[in-house]
Amino acid sequence: MSLKKLIDKYSSFVSKNTYFIIFMVLIITVFAFFEAQTMQTKSMDYKDMLPDDIEVIQTMDLIKNQFGGTDSVMIVIEIDPEYKGSNEIRDIREPEVIRYIYLLGESARHIDDVTGVSSSAEILKNMNNDHLPKTKNKVIDLSKDSALIGRYISEDYALSTIRINLREDFDEDQILVDLTDLINEIPKPSSLKVSLAGQDIAMPIIKEQLKPDMKKTSTFSLIGIIIVLLLLFRSVKHGLIPLATIGIGILWTFGFIAFIGMGINSATSGVISMIMGIGIDFGIQTITRFRQELTRYNKHQAMAITLDAVFMPMATTTLAALIGFKAMSLGELTMMGEMGTIMSYGIAACFLAAITFLPAILIITQKGE
Repeated sequence: MSLKKLIDKYSSFVSKNTYFIIFMVLIITVFAFFEAQTMQTKSMDYKDMLPDDIEVIQTMDLIKNQFGGTDSVMIVIEIDPEYKGSNEIRDIREPEVIRYIYLLGESARHIDDVTGVSSSAEILKNMNNDHLPKTKNKVIDLSKDSALIGRYISEDYALSTIRINLREDFDEDQILVDLTDLINEIPKPSSLKVSLAGQDIAMPIIKEQLKPDMKKTSTFSLIGIIIVLLLLFRSVKHGLIPLATIGIGILWTFGFIAFIGMGINSATSGVISMIMGIGIDFGIQTITRFRQELTRYNKHQAMAITLDAVFMPMATTTLAALIGFKAMSLGELTMMGEMGTIMSYGIAACFLAAITFLPAILIITQKGE
């Protein structure tokens, strides 16, 4: 049987079995919806951007195997007086500040996933016969004898850091909570500002920002698409129905991504807008041709002819897009490969929605026989 005859049979089947098509699509969509709820928002570091076989990644893996990991975060203690000319602390080397840094570091050691802590206070204590220096002059004298102090105290003596090493499989969300609680619980000297820094601690914050950003970009894209559709078709019904193509297509995409355990990260979060921009074309082609055929045929015949006419052009467009997006996987950057893969899933899903649910819903909503 030729390809044209297969398309003809499919077109006839869809136009005559609209309720069955909608029923099957809804079952798949409900399954995809519940799967999408379990989709993971993954963290992203250099290992996610680069292939495993390049030297820098292999070296990092070697260090982790030999020394227990390269993951770390920092607690940053900064001089931040509120009033000019006040007697607030203005030098990070004050004994009161050194004691506070030491207390923070020692408390951090008891947090799960922390493998080690290093700070200026720890170095000074080791240099001072296991006692923290009690005067600023003593801190200054000890600092002159150690080049390591410069790694933790800035040249203007306004900032100091505590480096906290973490296990390789640490829980980044929990470590953020634990360290934040630690900073809030331990009373700090006046005029100090304490914060967290480091890529590993930034990832949970990025993930929190990711959801509203995805919502914002998707909303703007959707509004723009709706405006274009309404202007193009000059009909609320025909302007909104094509949105089913991208709505169902995106839901199927994220359901499938969750099902295979792929997840998304900050680099791939913008694919929704791109899928919407490309996938809506399938809906526009289908509904435009359907409206043309309605002037000569009843709605069932019009849809059968419409699918016959648009199936191959849309299939060709889909195939070309799949080849282009999958070609992104050929590069060295794994991040680009993941983005191309998700885009491929999205375009394929929109195409399937355009040749199943969209024709069925157009027939049902069209008055007459």
